[in-house]
Amino acid sequence: MLRILAIALFALAGVSAAHADVYRWVDSNGVVQYSDRWVPGSVLVKQDKNRPAASAAPAPTATASPASPAATPGAAPVSRADEILTRERDRRAVDADVAKTREAQCKKAREAYDMAVSRTRLYRTGKDGEKVFLSDEEINQRRVELLNQRRELCGS
Repeated sequence: MLRILAIALFALAGVSAAHADVYRWVDSNGVVQYSDRWVPGSVLVKQDKNRPAASAAPAPTATASPASPAATPGAAPVSRADEILTRERDRRAVDADVAKTREAQCKKAREAYDMAVSRTRLYRTGKDGEKVFLSDEEINQRRVELLNQRRELCGS
């Protein structure tokens, strides 16, 4: 009986988590963050449809688009077309964030590879913080790893 109760509680917890609001904001390092909790400066990306509009989180900031009626507490019901447009706009915003992050990762991978190729001696930090220089074979292996990482992230 106790096992059935535990399973039921886990199932209910999963259902309630699936209906949470989602907020999007950019942190001080310029990284886009998503959360189910409101943070100053965040924008409501997805609203829980089971929750009444009166209990909504604090009003959206000035960065929110006025064309999203779902983000306004007490607004009229959202039509299917508005909902589709909102989802599409949100999808584009997420796609842009992913592309921006991927470009930053690609740039770092290119820089690491270029540095490894331009230097004749590479080292790693030992246990006591001392520099341990790599052999020629280890250097070439590291360069191949960085090249493969660059190809994976940059596609070239």
